[in-house]
Amino acid sequence: MASPRALLARVARLEQARIAPRSLFEREYGSFDAFEVEARAGMAAGVLDTRDMPAILNSIRRWHVEGLWRR
Repeated sequence: MASPRALLARVARLEQARIAPRSLFEREYGSFDAFEVEARAGMAAGVLDTRDMPAILNSIRRWHVEGLWRR
């Protein structure tokens, strides 16, 4: 029979394995939507290019939704 500590460690590992991995955007901004809000604010402030950034955001959103960041 396994010790209680070993069982607790195993349960902790199993619980961590159930948690879906988070993308860089989720870790840094909380969600991709929060990143997009910040990027759009940067476009409005003239910090980010308003011609290219919408296409970049669409590409990153697709990358995020399809889970391609996991590869």
